[in-house]
Amino acid sequence: MIVKMFNLEREHEDIKKDLLRIFEDVLSGGEFIQGKEVRALEESFASYIGVKYAIGVGNGTDAIRIGGLALDLKAGDKFVTTPNTYVASAMALSMQGLVPLFCDIELETYNMDPEKLEDLLKRERDIKLCIPVHLYGHPCRMDEIMGICKTYGVKVMEDACQAHGALYKDRKVGGFGDVAAFSFYPTKNLGCYGDGGIVVTDSEEAYRKAIMLRNYGQTDKHVHAIEGFNSRLDEVQAAFLRHKLEYLDQWNEKRRHIAWFYRKELEDTPLVLPAEAPWAHHVYHVYVVRSKKRDDLRQYLSDNGVSTLIHYPTPIHLQGAYGSLGFRKGSFVNAEQAAGEIISLPMYPTLKQDEILHVCGCIREFYGL
Repeated sequence: MIVKMFNLEREHEDIKKDLLRIFEDVLSGGEFIQGKEVRALEESFASYIGVKYAIGVGNGTDAIRIGGLALDLKAGDKFVTTPNTYVASAMALSMQGLVPLFCDIELETYNMDPEKLEDLLKRERDIKLCIPVHLYGHPCRMDEIMGICKTYGVKVMEDACQAHGALYKDRKVGGFGDVAAFSFYPTKNLGCYGDGGIVVTDSEEAYRKAIMLRNYGQTDKHVHAIEGFNSRLDEVQAAFLRHKLEYLDQWNEKRRHIAWFYRKELEDTPLVLPAEAPWAHHVYHVYVVRSKKRDDLRQYLSDNGVSTLIHYPTPIHLQGAYGSLGFRKGSFVNAEQAAGEIISLPMYPTLKQDEILHVCGCIREFYGL
């Protein structure tokens, strides 16, 4: 049996007729950039998250970049995020001349450790922004992070690019920080058919600046108040996303059921399975386990038709792009331990029971169970 890491074809097939109709509607409407479909998605997504404003942009990286710059950050300012996330969490702003620092993680959830964050903010009093990442779909400890950042005068941007629909104490992530960034990359819990992203906020000031930043810094046609980017979500993607948003909670519940099934089949193996805090509603963007024999396990699964990935094999502080910051192996021990042990198993709403059983059966065989 072949089990893919992702299988978007099945998802597309379920809603294919709707997508074709939507495409024809946009095509016949003749409006393709920042039109009614983008405005409708922004309104729907803001309502879904529970915030006042949403700004569609070109991709998730731009959502982080524009979200940060909308908070009036500038070159030379320091910001902190975790080292075990996708590199865009840091690079989106470091490419604008901001300086990334890192905070180690909790091994249980792989998210930012608030105690380590407070230690860092005590030492580095000039940090301007904190970017907690709701990694793999599990929310961060936002009450503690927000309280600590308020104490030290640090603004907060949630990186929710992997956490569409996740809940922290019954509230959607993305509604806690000064701004939040989401990605609509095709494999996300809510994905489009190309690149796309969105910034959300309750701040009118941040909203107005983000609107300018995504479109060459314009306040009106040919009137450029600030320098900006060309980062606009197009009409076709916005229309697709607005339709798919109606299914997001349903698809997330299917992911949660698959995660429950994985746990049922694997709880007696040596694997460290994903945790879900009592206050959390995990949406399992990916299903990440840990193994001391990770590389051998991956090879065994591959030999038996099971695709896997590592999210992510090298922490950001050890990437060559950030060698000048002076971090070294041992700087963030939890993130480094996780990077050496994690493996992502197939996870998507249309994953079938016999496929899950095949994955789990191969893992049990690998461990001689």
